[in-house]
Amino acid sequence: MVQLKRRWKRKVKRKSPSGKAIVFYKRRKPSHAVCALCGSKLGGVPKGRPSEIGKLSLTEKRPERLFGGVLCHACCETVLKEKTRLTEGVVSEKDLDLLHLKYIKMLR
Repeated sequence: MVQLKRRWKRKVKRKSPSGKAIVFYKRRKPSHAVCALCGSKLGGVPKGRPSEIGKLSLTEKRPERLFGGVLCHACCETVLKEKTRLTEGVVSEKDLDLLHLKYIKMLR
C-alpha cells in the first residue's frame, strides 16, 4: 500500500552521483484559476496552494472589480450587457442564457 505522505505527490526519477536511479516524490503544481463560464485562465489571480494564498492580502488574491476572481473580462462584459438589456426591457428572462442568469441575479 502507498504511504499516506506519498499519495498526492508525483514520482520523479533522478540519478544519484553513484549512478543509481532514485525515485523522488514532488508536490504537484497547483492549477490556474479559471473563469466559471468559459473556462479560460483568469488574469491577476495567483497560482498557489491554499496555504500560500491565505497569507496574501485580499487585494493580492483577486482583482478588485465586479466578479473579480470568478469571471474573465469577456464574460463579465457579456453579463453586464445582458443585465442592462433586461432592465431596459429589450429581452426577457426566458431569452437569456441560464448560465449567465445566475450572475445577472447577483447584480440586482
